[in-house]
Amino acid sequence: MAHIQVSIHLNATPEHVWNVVEPVENHVDWMADAVAIRFLNEQTRGVGTEFFCDTKVGPIKLVDKM
Repeated sequence: MAHIQVSIHLNATPEHVWNVVEPVENHVDWMADAVAIRFLNEQTRGVGTEFFCDTKVGPIKLVDKM
């Protein structure tokens, strides 16, 4: 099986990066393929948080459960 790895250097502190990626509901602001985030229950933070991410890549629409 092939293995692909991508990395990038960010000129930012880990704390700043975490503050950007931690609020899941804001992922649609910076993820090119994310259309909407729908939480499965009232928990929106921390371990055990579950949500659907509606995505669109070209004409293909998918729902990812995370």
